[in-house]
Amino acid sequence: MSDLADFRTKVLNLLSDTGNAIFSNDNVDQALRWALSEFSFHRPLIRTYLFIVEATTRIHWLSTDFITRQITNVQLFNDDLNLIKDVPFYAYFRDESWTIETRDYISAGEVLQISYSAIHTIDNLDSASGTTLIAADEPIIHIGAAGRAAQMRSLDRIETININPQVVQLYRLLAGNYLTVFTRMTTKEDGVIFSLPDFPAADTF
Repeated sequence: MSDLADFRTKVLNLLSDTGNAIFSNDNVDQALRWALSEFSFHRPLIRTYLFIVEATTRIHWLSTDFITRQITNVQLFNDDLNLIKDVPFYAYFRDESWTIETRDYISAGEVLQISYSAIHTIDNLDSASGTTLIAADEPIIHIGAAGRAAQMRSLDRIETININPQVVQLYRLLAGNYLTVFTRMTTKEDGVIFSLPDFPAADTF
């Protein structure tokens, strides 16, 4: 399992900045957060949460510390996996908390198994205790983070007093190439393979 140090190294390699001369670790970490968020929007990490129904009802209010982008499924939990049943539901976020409405009444004492989407993590990034990405998907994050870092660098260069238009343009080109591939690889259908183009080296800027 790759950790934050491994991801930083791979991203800096793509940016031809192995010595952090141009991009700091903070720059790379910020870019990794963005890439993880974008990747997780299309390929979310699915987790489950057990909710005990306190009173027979169709309306179920989740606590405010339950955080997700989307509730993907609701099931009636059972220790016997063969007896777990899908529950028709409608979920919405209002007043800083999630509410689930089930089509049928759920009896008090029953347990709802709620499946929800979460953002993937990288071990040691923001105190995460593990990397949830499969090895085959890690290069996608490397590319996305490198593209985002180059994009932010180009914006930083524009805001400086001594503008070098050539440097800004080259960073824009690098960012555009990486982010295009990142988008394609993140949203591609199963069975479709994309190869990586020969990107310009950042150290030639």
